[in-house]
Amino acid sequence: MKINRYKKKELTVPLGASNRIRWEFLVLTAVIAIMYANPFASYGYNGGVYTVNGFDFITGKTVLGGKIVIQPDMFFIVSLAGLLAIFLGSLCFPLFKGKISFRLIALGALVNLFCNLKYALDVGNIFKRAKSAGVGYGCVIALLLAFVILCVSLYKLWALKVLCTLDFMALPGMMYFIIDRYLPMLGITIAFKRVDYSLGIWDSPWVGLENFKMLFAHRGSIFESDAFIITRNTLLYNGVFILLGIIVGVLVGICLSDLLSKALQKFFQTSILLPQLISMVIVAYIVFALLGNETGMINSMLKDPINFYQEPKFWPFILVFVYIWKQVGYNSIIFLSAIVGIDRRLYEAAKVDGATKWQQIWFVTLPMLRSTIITLMLLQVGRIFYSDFGLFYQVPMDSGALYDVTNTVDTYVYRSLMVLNNVSIASAGSTYQAIVGFALVFCVNLVVRKRDKENALF
Repeated sequence: MKINRYKKKELTVPLGASNRIRWEFLVLTAVIAIMYANPFASYGYNGGVYTVNGFDFITGKTVLGGKIVIQPDMFFIVSLAGLLAIFLGSLCFPLFKGKISFRLIALGALVNLFCNLKYALDVGNIFKRAKSAGVGYGCVIALLLAFVILCVSLYKLWALKVLCTLDFMALPGMMYFIIDRYLPMLGITIAFKRVDYSLGIWDSPWVGLENFKMLFAHRGSIFESDAFIITRNTLLYNGVFILLGIIVGVLVGICLSDLLSKALQKFFQTSILLPQLISMVIVAYIVFALLGNETGMINSMLKDPINFYQEPKFWPFILVFVYIWKQVGYNSIIFLSAIVGIDRRLYEAAKVDGATKWQQIWFVTLPMLRSTIITLMLLQVGRIFYSDFGLFYQVPMDSGALYDVTNTVDTYVYRSLMVLNNVSIASAGSTYQAIVGFALVFCVNLVVRKRDKENALF
């Protein structure tokens, strides 16, 4: 019977060391809890200096002679939850042999550290009517101890081989990703509030689904509501963009691959890719130079000039043409690179069998491009509920007469925020966009997964 001498040994912490570590964490947790009862902030009022402890931000308190009412703060409640996680992790330390306990302790310390740090940075805004407001020693000590607990728990996880050097190297990127991507998701609460700038976002009153009711409000029928118009325009335009973009991209890629001259191939690649590099502002003025009422090239050739910027019926075709003209270079190069990678012996075998050029494209090129087409389609479907802001806002010159055919979710959110100055409605529209976009991506990927599991995104 062979014995595996390289069998991985389970790493544990000795019982005496575990008791010592457990009591160290318990003492630090108790000290942090005591610090909540000590001054977290100090402020001046009528010649005197007053303090506020951490528990006042949980129970609420009136300060500055009634000028400021401190309401229970969500971040302080979450910080107490982090403190409780450290406490539970310390108590259960021998039971879980360190690994799970240290994970719980590290998570609790990170949450507590972040919440207290946010308070320390915002203390000036909380007591903005007071003089010389500052952070108290209770908050400073709590921050330092939470940082010590976090560092010790991470070191122990590294010693237990739960974390490795690469994990610590990835930590800055993970922190940036969490701060830049996940923390802003808390802003979804704006969609359920009536934002009052004098109170701030967190203290603004909750209105439930009132903002969404305004978004779906209609002027006679459901087909005249803002939600229906922006949903219809966004989905139909993007559907056409995806379909025509792939078809035209494949055709142009096939044409470029059949050019025998390398110089001509590079010339055409550069020519069709150039519009992709042009700013949408410049594209808007190019379109205006063609469609302008007085100086437009097209109107100068017509006997009866057309006011294009007041006629909605022309713009679905204009916007589709501009988008395809701008994106065809990018799509064609993707398909060209895939076509170049096809084994040329397949085409030689097709010629031997008497296949025409069209049959070679239909039975060889397109089947070999299947995975590329599906992948590109899924990536574009991932943003099917997002529109090119410059295309739908700048190219039509923000003409009010064209809103029925140019207003999409992105332009609606922008106008709600910048024109109507209603951040709540803008947030409701953005939330609606995120939810519907996620549902569409999930459904399309589910269909692809059933038909071709290998080409699904997840």
